[in-house]
Amino acid sequence: MIAQTLLPYKYETEKQGAGMTALAGLPLYLDLAWVTGLVESIRRHVKLREGQQGWADAQIVMALILLNLAGGEHVSDL
Repeated sequence: MIAQTLLPYKYETEKQGAGMTALAGLPLYLDLAWVTGLVESIRRHVKLREGQQGWADAQIVMALILLNLAGGEHVSDL
């Protein structure tokens, strides 16, 4: 088992090589965005949404960042 540090994940090594998805590491990037203050910075600086309908600006920006990290090429890949 790998020691837990700042982010709340525990990793255990598996002897079998199947069963994992290629996108299993994306939650780490999402938590990293929270820990580093990226999400709060997006909230503070991006002011495109009016009212309370629809996704928040930070949700849209983070979805696009995660799409890019996952290898997506088009917004329709969401």
